[in-house]
Amino acid sequence: MNRTSVVMAGLIVIAMALVTACATAESSAPGPTPAPTSTLVPVQFADIKDIFPPREPLDLDFDQDLADQGRELFLGKGTCLTCHTIEGVAEGILGPDLTFIGADAATRREGYTARGYITESIVDSEAFVAQGVERATEGLMTTVLIEGLNLTDGEISALVEFLYSQQ
Repeated sequence: MNRTSVVMAGLIVIAMALVTACATAESSAPGPTPAPTSTLVPVQFADIKDIFPPREPLDLDFDQDLADQGRELFLGKGTCLTCHTIEGVAEGILGPDLTFIGADAATRREGYTARGYITESIVDSEAFVAQGVERATEGLMTTVLIEGLNLTDGEISALVEFLYSQQ
């Protein structure tokens, strides 16, 4: 569950409590309004920093111009934003969250660099699926990106650089 989901769940609980309180107040008999009482039990949420500890930015060395081209592909021709979430960039609904992929990629598959892992994940998404990553449809990404959109090696390199810059 990502940070947005936890916050949204909390807001839903609060909204439901307010609706319940208002409905109870409106249905009471006319006359003097009694002092409000609450039957709600306070919910103790763990400190959000305990659930999602802040990450220290890494000093990743990447080509900003190439990463900018990759961002345009991610949001445009590549249609990556349809499936993938990157905090502050896109809210996809099917694929894994890529918000910290640049920092996490080197730890996903033994013997792979971050860029190597990201590249393989784009051109052959079935070669390796990281633990805890659920796929919506097997082979969908490779079919769309490589076969459907005919992304060039240069475009794939730009996407890799953009994703590598996500830390």
